[in-house]
Amino acid sequence: MGTEIDIRRVLKYPPESFLSATPTDLQAGENKVAEYTGFAPYILVLQGFSFNRTSGLGFVIDADKVSRVVELADLGSVKGLDKEEAIKLPITLIGTMKITAPSATTAYQWRHRVTVFRPTVLLKMQLGLQLSDEELSLAEKYGLPRLLSLAKPTPYDIWEGIEEWRTVSASLSSSGTLCRVLVPKGKKVILASVSATRPSASAYAYLTVSRDGTDDVLNLDLYCLPSLDWEAPVRVVSLEKLEVKLDVRVSGTYNVRVTYGIGRLTLPDKVRWGLDLTEDERRVAEEENLYEKVRVGLA
Repeated sequence: MGTEIDIRRVLKYPPESFLSATPTDLQAGENKVAEYTGFAPYILVLQGFSFNRTSGLGFVIDADKVSRVVELADLGSVKGLDKEEAIKLPITLIGTMKITAPSATTAYQWRHRVTVFRPTVLLKMQLGLQLSDEELSLAEKYGLPRLLSLAKPTPYDIWEGIEEWRTVSASLSSSGTLCRVLVPKGKKVILASVSATRPSASAYAYLTVSRDGTDDVLNLDLYCLPSLDWEAPVRVVSLEKLEVKLDVRVSGTYNVRVTYGIGRLTLPDKVRWGLDLTEDERRVAEEENLYEKVRVGLA
């Protein structure tokens, strides 16, 4: 196993966006550093790539059985760990990331983000994926071909649904809790970004995120995170409790910051995530045809 995220274990309220920040030992030659497969029925978008600026290293992504869909020929020319490369690649079957090194490299710093969607009929049409007979009927019913031909393409906002923002910062010299948020009734809390002062080596300290009974949704080595001048975006939704901790392995002082947002838990949210509805909510959902609209991608 490389540095890929265990999507099936951590995913709870899609769409969500998870960050991998794990240094990798590279051997001379080609190294498979992460691979995503077996994630059906979800659609993954590979993005958020950042690399230690190092000449001589090369990076490629093979996607859905097509080789070298993305290629960065020399990682000496990238933006570095405090920014992200302009890569956004949807995959439906398999995505493999490789780094080629001229010689062995210990604890190479890099990270990537994976945004996970439950495929709606509209999203499948946008990506040119085959529709079932039932999905074709829904596309015709809601006029999706015409809608797509007229709509201006817009990127997915991973912070959609946030109405209030909070920033938490701390300077810690031992393991402890950075923030613990109990989600108010009728709300959702969305972890939105992370950053830290990078230590001088790997495995000095880790930022960990737990939510709603799932531990280590994120487990990030500070050595691979962006500095405090910029924050790495994520989207981790919580409906009960969000907890961010610092796990210190080597003594020192660690400066860390996270931001999260608060928004209303809407009726489409509850339908999308299969949550229990009250009688009134169920009546409104049926009157507004929300179950079908959520499946289609119009709610």
